[in-house]
Amino acid sequence: MKQTRGMTLLEILTALAVVSVFIALAVGGLQGRIGGQRESMATRELWSGALRARQLAISTNQPVRIVVEKDVDLPDGTRRTVARWEQLKCGDDLANPDQWSMNQCPSTACVATTCRDMPDCCSTTGPDIVIPDSMSAADINNLCFLPGSGRPALNKMDCMQGQLGQAALVAAAAPKDHQIQFRFTSGRPKSVLMVEPLTGLSSVMDCDSVAATTTDATRKDLRLANACNEP
Repeated sequence: MKQTRGMTLLEILTALAVVSVFIALAVGGLQGRIGGQRESMATRELWSGALRARQLAISTNQPVRIVVEKDVDLPDGTRRTVARWEQLKCGDDLANPDQWSMNQCPSTACVATTCRDMPDCCSTTGPDIVIPDSMSAADINNLCFLPGSGRPALNKMDCMQGQLGQAALVAAAAPKDHQIQFRFTSGRPKSVLMVEPLTGLSSVMDCDSVAATTTDATRKDLRLANACNEP
């Protein structure tokens, strides 16, 4: 009867090492896909939040801004960077937000603080959008949609209190095509939130999309391509 030779210790260790490598590659690939999905979800949720903020600014005649906050305690016990929109009250009397003049919108007490720190400043707020560790959304911080018109003002935590009637200042505060970029340390190309300066309508586009990378002039979006080339 022919005898079969068992595996030596060296062969077993070698086989285990090979299996471990394959498992590590599989886990790494899975984590990469999950991370990419989280980045995509956060990008789309920020875009959706901007659309909702604009809609509320028009329908309620109150300014609505988007804020990005670090080290926020979440219900699951983690502490993360999050973004959300805040519908700000106007007037000196926070209990009567419908009674205000142009110089009192938003309320003076609320121009330099978020509604997480001072809840009475807001009529309502949007859900927390968790920003993945591999993503930077700092550019959208303090993007404000002005009351009534929904026009956008970038880097205006005070939502242009006292300046709403000055058309030149409002126009100058509108974000340029390249100014709101979402950057990723995972190797994913940037995404750009492009906000129309007159209407506040926005769209989000990826820098690896055909519209940004094609050499076909009939299909190329020059605004997006130029924004993607910005540092």
